[in-house]
Amino acid sequence: MLSTAAQADCLGMQVHAHRGAGNAPENSLSALRNTYFGTWDGVETDLQLLGDGSWVVHHDLLTGRVVDTGAPRTVKQLTADDWRAASMKNRGVATPETPPFVSDVADLATAFPNKTLNAEIKDVVPSCAPIGALVAQLRGGIKHGNWFLTSGVPNNLVCARRADPQGYLGLLVFDARNAQAAGANKVSRFIAKNARPPRLDKPWLQRVQQQIGMPVGVHVDARSLDANPNLLADAATLNMPVFVYAVDGDSALAASLRRAQQRSHRWPSGVILDGNPETFCAMMQ
Repeated sequence: MLSTAAQADCLGMQVHAHRGAGNAPENSLSALRNTYFGTWDGVETDLQLLGDGSWVVHHDLLTGRVVDTGAPRTVKQLTADDWRAASMKNRGVATPETPPFVSDVADLATAFPNKTLNAEIKDVVPSCAPIGALVAQLRGGIKHGNWFLTSGVPNNLVCARRADPQGYLGLLVFDARNAQAAGANKVSRFIAKNARPPRLDKPWLQRVQQQIGMPVGVHVDARSLDANPNLLADAATLNMPVFVYAVDGDSALAASLRRAQQRSHRWPSGVILDGNPETFCAMMQ
């Protein structure tokens, strides 16, 4: 379910915190708790599937940067016992905090019916069964229903739609010009240098609707928004929300949104921020 109430008072846009907030490890229960008790409208977080079928909160392809499991490993190589034994790092500094399971996040979210859990499925899930189990877990654990799933893998959302025919789903659009954000190396630099922006026109939006089913929206980087000047207007005619984030930071996001508003006289449905809502929303005034 997608909440339409905006707590942060930011020109009608929902304001979500990117992987949590405050001086805490990203995607930790502490960081998510800081968001729920803060002035954000919701929190964006990342979900992956352990090898034994448990859903956990984690962003990276490998452990090591934020979650310490000894040697770097993929999440699929780990079990629930491995996850409980792991610890988290805050900007490289070890902490005693353990990484959360989805069940932990659901327990936290259930006390905040006016705040949205925006959860991205990072995996390429091989079948619909694990995503069906995830939907059932979130539906059962967050009774007020103020949560939604996103993914950059359309088939993940097709599976989620089968499990949740009426819930909002968000398609994340990868802009290959930002390839270095996933790791700076020769390959990513080559991809970024030679990439073209994604084409997000009205026929493409209609295909997204047909493939995933309504209600559905798109979640894009600010550079993609700049490259598609009609996106906000086209999405509005199709009743599709648009959420925007910026790999280059909140200032770049604010500048992009101001350009978009000058072109289309529209703001997106929501934004995903690295910083606090007050600073960002002050940039938009």
